[in-house]
Amino acid sequence: MNNFQRGALAALLIVTVGIAALAPAGIGFVVAARSERQQRVERLSVLADAALYRAEDITRRLSGALGEIGKVNEAPCSMSYLHALRQITLTHEQVRDAGAYDRDGRWQCSSLLGAVSAGTFDGLTLPPPDWRSPDGLSAWYGLARLPGGKESLVMGRDGFYITADPALYVDGIETGIAPEDRVAVINTEARRLIAGTPATDAAAVLAVYSQPPQWSDCAAIAVRQSASMPIAVIVSAPRETWRRRVRALPWGWLLGGVATGLACAGWLAFVVVRRVSPRGQLSDAVRRHQFIVAYQPIVDLATRRCVGAEALVRWKHHDRIVRPDHFIPLAEHGGLIQAITDQVLDTVLLELGDFLRRYADYYVSVNLSVPDLTTRRFLDVLGPAIAKQGVRPQQIRIEATERAFLDADAAKDVIDAFRRAGHAVYLDDFGTGYSSLSHLQSFRVDGLKIDKSFVDTIGQDAASSSVASHIIEMAATLDVQVIAEGIEREEQAAYLHARGAQSGQGWLFSPPLTAAEFIRYAGRTRGT
Repeated sequence: MNNFQRGALAALLIVTVGIAALAPAGIGFVVAARSERQQRVERLSVLADAALYRAEDITRRLSGALGEIGKVNEAPCSMSYLHALRQITLTHEQVRDAGAYDRDGRWQCSSLLGAVSAGTFDGLTLPPPDWRSPDGLSAWYGLARLPGGKESLVMGRDGFYITADPALYVDGIETGIAPEDRVAVINTEARRLIAGTPATDAAAVLAVYSQPPQWSDCAAIAVRQSASMPIAVIVSAPRETWRRRVRALPWGWLLGGVATGLACAGWLAFVVVRRVSPRGQLSDAVRRHQFIVAYQPIVDLATRRCVGAEALVRWKHHDRIVRPDHFIPLAEHGGLIQAITDQVLDTVLLELGDFLRRYADYYVSVNLSVPDLTTRRFLDVLGPAIAKQGVRPQQIRIEATERAFLDADAAKDVIDAFRRAGHAVYLDDFGTGYSSLSHLQSFRVDGLKIDKSFVDTIGQDAASSSVASHIIEMAATLDVQVIAEGIEREEQAAYLHARGAQSGQGWLFSPPLTAAEFIRYAGRTRGT
């Protein structure tokens, strides 16, 4: 992390602490206000649903009573007719009165007062109905001159009618209603008020239905419309002062906001520090697939012809390449190495799949970590992947490090499984571990890779200058191949070839290449 990154991190932490100190109370207040508003919304929604159910139920009951009157077969306004009407009004408690009127709307008789000649309402004529349905049902809202002298809702059809108290539509709603709530029921086709709680302004209610206002900070309105009847319910709560709303706020949210804000600030600081840490950046790189593959050509020391390549993973971070020795140990320690290995395999098959299918005598070796050399996980991934690409098993070879042999039993079984599946296995960096020789007695491998440190001493007066030749002799005895790493001088290549090493890699032949460069390099050496 450079000085600029450290400065940015410090500034970010300071801002985070400032937010933690100043914002929690405000956040808690906003959350509390929203909570209180949501409670009002839910309460009015429940109330509106209950009011609509009530209105639909009353309308159905009144329509049912009117339908029963239509089935009375007695002569209109006869004693038997009036008796039948009285029975219907007694059966339907919502019905206040029932009677008949003539074609011109003049009142003829009433279940309460009998025929016209016997009452005091002689000459009463019903005005044109406020609403008429396509099937002939008429309705009058707020008539006050019918028998009983009270404002009534009147429903009529074919010369007979019933009356009811409009308050039935808004009385009896017990779900969540408060004394200050307003409930109104309207006919949506006639745009007339059917009923409302005291002090209901009909014009205001109809205006709300025509264009429902948005929720304000102090008022709330809920509108429900029937799906089967031309009625709608408008429920409203009165405006509240800020002082009253503040007193009604759930103050626990404010205290919770302070605690939550501090916790979030601490968590954010942790995330920021972790994100800019090497491990955090590496984890982000795995998630973003920021790893690329360079191909180190492997050549036949006898013919100098390219026979394959070692896949070397590189981390492209902020337009610069991070060396593997800087992030591989961190990836192994942080449990990310297997995901990186999978991305390397995917990249190899994507970039060189066509090349390997065309040239069966070339191969790519992939370095495996300890977890993938002691379990069958990578083998289970590798098999389907190369089968899908049409790449032969012998074209993907495995390089194992000595650290994988610490769990000897598990490693032996996995290495044998790789070899049975057709993948050659090479022991990488051979000679650098204290128990390399003992491993050759326990594990069956296909080749040894001489570490660069032994190749560097060839031709020098050093204690390790003859180690490479001894390794080659031992490999010949065990009938395994030898690949020398880090060949940089011609004399090293000649020395290794003269003593029986089959293959080599290093800057003498080529530096690590991109996929396209490797394909061109292989083509040039193929004709050698």
